[in-house]
Amino acid sequence: MKKLWRRLGALLIAAVMVLSVTVREAGTVYAAGTLPTQVTNCENSSFNGLLTLGFGDDTAATNYVKAINKVTVNDTEFTKGTFSYWGNTGTIWNTESAMGAYGNYQALKICNEKITFPAKIVISADGYDDMTVSVKYEKYEYSAEIVQNDNKPSTGSDYKVVLKASANGTVNVDKVTAKEGEKVTVTASPADGYVLDTISVKDSKNADVTVTGNTFAMPASDVTVSAVFKANAPAEDGTVSIDSIKMETDFFSQNWDFTFPENVDYVSKITGVSVNGTAWNAISYNPSSGGSYRADTSNSRLTFAAKDFSSSSTVPVLKSGDVITITADGYKYLTFKILIDTNGKMTAIADDGQGDNMQLYVKLEGNFECAIVGQKDYDGVSSATGAASSNNNSNVTVYGALVEKGKEPADSDWKELNNDSDINIVGSKSKVNIVPDTSKGTSKDADSGMEGVYLTISSALTLNGTPKDAGDYLISVSVTDDQGRTAESNALPFTIYTGNEKLADRLVLDNLTQTQDGKYMWNIMEPWAIRDFGSNTGEKESVRVPKDVKAWYGSNESGTYGYLGYDIAWKDVQSGNIPQTLYIPSGCNLTFVNMKILSSVHIIVEDGGTLNLMDSTVQGIIDVQSGGTFSMNYDSFNKTFVTGASVCGQVRMADGSILENAAIYSHANYLANGDLTDRSTSDPVVTTTGNVTVKGNVFIQGDSAGTEIGQTALQVKDGTLTLEDGATLAAFGGDGNTLIYSQGGTAIKLDNGKITGSGKLIAIGGDVLFGDGGNAVEGNGTLSTTETFLQGSTAYGEKTPGKATDGTIKISSPKQSVKDGEQLDAGSDDPLADLYWKTGIDPMPPLDKYITTEVPIITYTVTYTDGVDDEVIFEDQVTTDLTDGDATPAFNGAPARDGYTFKGWNPAVAETVSGDVTYTAQWEKNATGNTSADNKNTKTSNAKKTPKTGDKSHMMLWIVLMLVAVAMSGVVVYRRKRS
Repeated sequence: MKKLWRRLGALLIAAVMVLSVTVREAGTVYAAGTLPTQVTNCENSSFNGLLTLGFGDDTAATNYVKAINKVTVNDTEFTKGTFSYWGNTGTIWNTESAMGAYGNYQALKICNEKITFPAKIVISADGYDDMTVSVKYEKYEYSAEIVQNDNKPSTGSDYKVVLKASANGTVNVDKVTAKEGEKVTVTASPADGYVLDTISVKDSKNADVTVTGNTFAMPASDVTVSAVFKANAPAEDGTVSIDSIKMETDFFSQNWDFTFPENVDYVSKITGVSVNGTAWNAISYNPSSGGSYRADTSNSRLTFAAKDFSSSSTVPVLKSGDVITITADGYKYLTFKILIDTNGKMTAIADDGQGDNMQLYVKLEGNFECAIVGQKDYDGVSSATGAASSNNNSNVTVYGALVEKGKEPADSDWKELNNDSDINIVGSKSKVNIVPDTSKGTSKDADSGMEGVYLTISSALTLNGTPKDAGDYLISVSVTDDQGRTAESNALPFTIYTGNEKLADRLVLDNLTQTQDGKYMWNIMEPWAIRDFGSNTGEKESVRVPKDVKAWYGSNESGTYGYLGYDIAWKDVQSGNIPQTLYIPSGCNLTFVNMKILSSVHIIVEDGGTLNLMDSTVQGIIDVQSGGTFSMNYDSFNKTFVTGASVCGQVRMADGSILENAAIYSHANYLANGDLTDRSTSDPVVTTTGNVTVKGNVFIQGDSAGTEIGQTALQVKDGTLTLEDGATLAAFGGDGNTLIYSQGGTAIKLDNGKITGSGKLIAIGGDVLFGDGGNAVEGNGTLSTTETFLQGSTAYGEKTPGKATDGTIKISSPKQSVKDGEQLDAGSDDPLADLYWKTGIDPMPPLDKYITTEVPIITYTVTYTDGVDDEVIFEDQVTTDLTDGDATPAFNGAPARDGYTFKGWNPAVAETVSGDVTYTAQWEKNATGNTSADNKNTKTSNAKKTPKTGDKSHMMLWIVLMLVAVAMSGVVVYRRKRS
């Protein structure tokens, strides 16, 4: 910010000088009390809004300006006030120092906002008569002249003060006329080598007038004033104490100003200045480069350039360690050394002959990612695909340290060399070096095709160009600061590959970094793009990852990726025609970071292997075999979910596999597969077959609809998906928001599948704009987790909202929330908006929103009985704790009875349970002598059973009871008639 102010200040000075016209006559001298006779400077600035008037740079003019007490412009009195740096407004005035063509002068400054030209300005000053100045603006120039000066001639009561020339000095008075008794002050200025002896005042009769000090009372006559000067006695040359010298920059940090407060006349006595033994030129204006100086006697300061503004200068400006020698009349030679610290503060010390006492160091930290011959935009912005993308393959920072000579930099001394650094690096004198590393077999004539870029406003070192010759190179930087100190950094390696390398040759432990736990990491994959696999398995284009590899980095910066494989048509992926295979073997717990794995690669996680994806994309198929584990977007070290990884193909979980701590979302329809954009799929992101286990938290989100319907998140087919204790499984159908009339996707499809376990199941249909809402669960199967939250999505207008379940879905969870979506008017807010998972933004869905409540579970009993009263054909078969929709349990065995043929059950056995039911066997008696083959296993017993409803003994009892009732009724009727 300070530098910006300085530049703006420089611009202001230039603007003021362009807008102004300056008139100067040197040597004008006024007696105190005498008004100026001309305006020497007239400037009007649109930048700061000020009109500046000057009347000379001598003592008389300065005294007059300082005495100003009132300013009236065009008959409006202005107010004395304080100015701001720019853009002043109102009716204010003040007096302050201004810069003219030949130096500073005391000026009257007036805010110009309310001034119209030509302007009449009346100026009043203490001890002076009023003066009127006219300011005009003609032909783009401002001019001013005094149009009324109220210096009055001597009247009869005024007497003249006449000055008589004096040898070896000058005499002046504060009044040229005075009344009798009025005090007159005499100023006597001796020439060099002389001092004042006496002041003489004589009246018109040549009688002496008493002088007290340098004043006298005016007699009743004209007087003549003179002085006598005598030669000064020879004096010993003076000395200047180095410690007394004050050194500081001006407001804009463009000049160094040296002042000598203990020797106020020193600057006026200077006869020469040399730097490091070379004489510099004396000039009458502020210098703008090295090799010259200004002895500014009016301000008693010695000025040097602090910055070089000359395009042709050959002598540098002052720098730390320079030795300055000054000669001055009446003073001994003054020699001292200057030191400039990192804050830009200059100090003077005695010359010790050692020059600068500070040493500059520079170092590089970070790495240059490898490149491939012909690679475009290594560090830069590429828009070849129509969408701009930034490449940052250099991760290198330039650090500097400035310490005393003979000392090594401590860690705290190193600072980034950028615009905020205390060390000011000169960009034009700094250089990036790129040389072949011949120690690794690269030819000394090899050309990397690259050039380094180090801008001093940033501490980053980047590379520009197109990689040319494959090989190893070393990159360093040489820098020079504004004090002329130089330093060269360490060298960092940079490798250029041909692009024809094979994965099997590169993915070996010798090329990887071993970590403290004995495992290995590929940091970073080199080259960053590997198309061909080769083989380390005996199979064509097939590579098995070494089991001790735990991390595989495409780069160290999110958004910059390594590429594995190449793109193939999506129809080939779906048909299983995938040419390359990457095996994750038993004992290998591998995490991909910043990788794009294209669709030519088929990833197989073997028994005992684990795969995790972090900030990576898989475009093809991931098969997790029995005993294999898949995770995604999970930081196992910090035990937290992250964002960045996506699956654009499919994850297939086989019988016996494990899904553990995985936040899985798809971009299958909207993230290109290399250069191909040939997919539009609603196939499930994850499929499970057989018995699969969920551990921890697993979240799955389908992609937005590509053409008609959002992508299904999960399919469970021919098996059971079991949630371990405390596990959560949340599935979200792909939305229909990208294409406005698309249908929302289904969260979970069951195909003869079951989801069970002591965890929580969440399924939410895909939300839509103007299409049908997505279902939560559809197909056929059962849900029996501890908690189940199902929500169909909202639809608008005449569209159909999503259902909680569609098909034959049985739910037996003790805690549930099962709701269909609502149909709302178009434009209504979606009441389910807070339930959806914002993938890529939120690492996890809002689990606290999915609230379930306990629900009563109604159970039913199914009984099979033989229907025979007096004997046991078979024991009753009873099944309890069945729920609505359960499949009706079948009778265990084949009903058989001697002499009878089994004809079926009454009522007919239903497919599913809908209430308590008893199924009674139906028998048909065989013809005499015939025994059904079905009855050869009939059980017989002579014991009588307790009569059952429908037996003959029961019928006889009911007949007797009915006859008795009829008889009793007849008796009652007969008695009533007799009465």
